[in-house]
Amino acid sequence: MSIRARITLYGLAIVLAVLTCFSATIWALVVVGLPGGQDKRLAARADEAVQAVDAATADSFVASRPLAPVRPATDDDMFVVVLDGTGAVLSTTGGIRPAIPTALLARATGHGTAVGTVGIDGVPVRVCVKPWHRPDLGRDGFVVAAQPVRQQHSDLAGVTAVLIVAALVTLVAAAVAIWLVVRRALRPLRELTATADEVGRSPEGSRLPPAPRQDDVGRLTASFNGMLDRLEEANRRTVEAHQRTAAALAGQQRFAADASHELRTPLTTIRNNAGFLRAHPDAAEADRAAALADLEAESVRMSRLVDDLLTLARGDGGAPLSPSTVDVGALVQEVCRTAGAQHPERRLHCSGPPCVLRADADALTRLLWILLDNAVRHTGADGQIWVAVSPTGPGTAMLQVSDDGEGIPPHELSRIFERFHQAEPARRHGGAGLGLSIAAWIAHAHRGSISAANNDRGGAIFTVRLSSIS
Repeated sequence: MSIRARITLYGLAIVLAVLTCFSATIWALVVVGLPGGQDKRLAARADEAVQAVDAATADSFVASRPLAPVRPATDDDMFVVVLDGTGAVLSTTGGIRPAIPTALLARATGHGTAVGTVGIDGVPVRVCVKPWHRPDLGRDGFVVAAQPVRQQHSDLAGVTAVLIVAALVTLVAAAVAIWLVVRRALRPLRELTATADEVGRSPEGSRLPPAPRQDDVGRLTASFNGMLDRLEEANRRTVEAHQRTAAALAGQQRFAADASHELRTPLTTIRNNAGFLRAHPDAAEADRAAALADLEAESVRMSRLVDDLLTLARGDGGAPLSPSTVDVGALVQEVCRTAGAQHPERRLHCSGPPCVLRADADALTRLLWILLDNAVRHTGADGQIWVAVSPTGPGTAMLQVSDDGEGIPPHELSRIFERFHQAEPARRHGGAGLGLSIAAWIAHAHRGSISAANNDRGGAIFTVRLSSIS
């Protein structure tokens, strides 16, 4: 069923309910008022009859019957009966045997008037009895104004018919009016539906035109456009999420492939040397020592590689840091002191004031060692390394590690922080290409960044910006 038909039916139901209440009220008022109205008319007619009796001559008080009396059995007209003091009929304008009960006459004598329903000629008749007196003639009696009760039923039937006809006409008129008005009222919705269909077939980004009025249709238009905006935004976010997921999966696939490739070399070396030792138990001591040295070196390399892989995996999994209050300046001094002891042939220059941050001390230590090891590998025996730390604002600091080594090829600057990526100079020094990736993760975990460039001395310079973490 259409919304137009439903609204029309609801409207007709309301109109019908109102008409029913109104008609019932009118009918009840008529039912209550009809007897009272008839009694008033009878009382007025009885008063007129009493006045006529009071003015009548003595010759008029002779029993007589009308030539064309009102017949209560068939007529609804009012008629008058004049009785003497004994209740005998002196004159009547209707009824064949208009007998009035003596109890009603006695009541009229005591109260001046009496109203009741009596049977005359076999039909119920409403009567109003009033006494009359003619002291000048020494006579008295009663005047009775009467009318069949059937008149009340006739009037009530007429009122009922009028109410029913009026209700039917009103319902038909209301149905037509509601149908037309609803059609006119729903026109903006039909136009909105047609426009929405066009928007659905149009390219993404289309919207409903703004409504000229801020009524229900205007608010519906605004809500529909807002829904389209939210759906478009949700779709954009979904596409971006799918793209990020696809990129992450592709990265994980590359990560797994590169890790397998990097692990294959040490495992192959270990397997070959172990096979050599097993197959040649009587090999020369020098050959056995070389095989064991290869086993130890590749084991260390594989252990370091696995450790780096675990660090990156924890970082990808969102492993939380352990923040504490760290003096980055003091930490740099301590790491430089240890590195200088391990590499006495290098000249380390360390500078920077105290710089306190909320940071993970172990992670910062590893970051600094990665950058120092990278500088040591790419400088000569008498190379120099400069490490500097400086505060850049409340809760922020900048760390720089530079050297005078061979530098970074310009075309490699944008890729050196990728996992397993090694620039041409780095390949000659070994390594798996994970150290700078771990350094980048640590910097980002500290709400900072890391960048690489070539300095004026020909070597590389790494700049790390750090912020306090909670």
